[in-house]
Amino acid sequence: MEAGAKGGYYRNGEKTGPDGPWEPVFDDPVFLEKLENFLRAFSARYDGKPWIRYVDIGGIGDWGEGHTHSGSRLEYGWAPRKIHVDLYLKYFKKSPLVITDDFVYSITDAEDQKKMHQYILDHGISYRDDSILVNGYLRGYSDSYTVRSPEFFEDAHRKTPTVFELEHYSAVRRNGNWLGAEGSSLQKYGKGKSGADMFRGALNLLHASYIGYHGDARVWLTENRELSDELLNRCGYWFFLHQVKTPDSLRIGQDHEITLAWENRGVAPAYHPYILKLRLEGPSMETFEMDSGCRNWMPEPPNRTYSETYRFSIPKTLAPGRYAIKMKLYSGEEDRDVFLALDPDLMDENHFYTISTIDVKE
Repeated sequence: MEAGAKGGYYRNGEKTGPDGPWEPVFDDPVFLEKLENFLRAFSARYDGKPWIRYVDIGGIGDWGEGHTHSGSRLEYGWAPRKIHVDLYLKYFKKSPLVITDDFVYSITDAEDQKKMHQYILDHGISYRDDSILVNGYLRGYSDSYTVRSPEFFEDAHRKTPTVFELEHYSAVRRNGNWLGAEGSSLQKYGKGKSGADMFRGALNLLHASYIGYHGDARVWLTENRELSDELLNRCGYWFFLHQVKTPDSLRIGQDHEITLAWENRGVAPAYHPYILKLRLEGPSMETFEMDSGCRNWMPEPPNRTYSETYRFSIPKTLAPGRYAIKMKLYSGEEDRDVFLALDPDLMDENHFYTISTIDVKE
């Protein structure tokens, strides 16, 4: 504003005096220059840091959500939005980018909205939804757990992790929409669902890998500890190992196969090609590494299992005897082990799970 960017003071579509919030013209050249300067500096410091899960695209509108409902209510179409998206693409080459579904939904021209959605997908950007259990959404969107644009997330989640966040938990509680208090919007329109049911249903529709409750952690965890454990398991992927098929024995110097049957009870696929580390541990030790095939383990349809056959060769240096067969999944890109829905007592100090025993013979 001080540098000469165009803008004005607005509140709820009406012009106000300087006591109201100032809103820039979001495609004004001065504003875009300042935004680019910021993104250049911000990305130089933070792009690609291993502790950053994603960066929000938030240069247009109220709270960066792409609409100006609480401000000027001026509309911004395809051209200015593309400029903003391209600025983030220009400077963030490593950290994943995420954009709110409002950014696309608030485009009034249907063809431009469709074009922007496709542009988002084509450039590997994912979506976030911050509107779960917003009071005003319960009347029109309770059948979809207050998810307004599930189709955006259905398209995006197959390639990129999606994000959603509950409305401010304090507001949800104050409005009676967590437990469905008498006279609350949830009680009127929720058809018997609780706030937790809405959270669960939204998680399924949005296929989210990252979820949030937007509130004081002490309050949330005190009131929802079991729900938190449930949601943490189900967000993203959740791998179960159902069956292990091995030969009767292994022969030194020969090739062998082991077949594992997997199930994904989460809501999204894995987005990294995790390595299966297979270990024989007994009189001596040998570890084999191979692609696990996890990128194919989709959560839908429910209860589907994926049978993967892994081939390996027993080296001539391995001593004969009785061996434990151990395994784990490992992310080479992130240098971390991937925990499974198996009994923790089966896991050793190196995060290998013992899944069987076998004889190695000469």
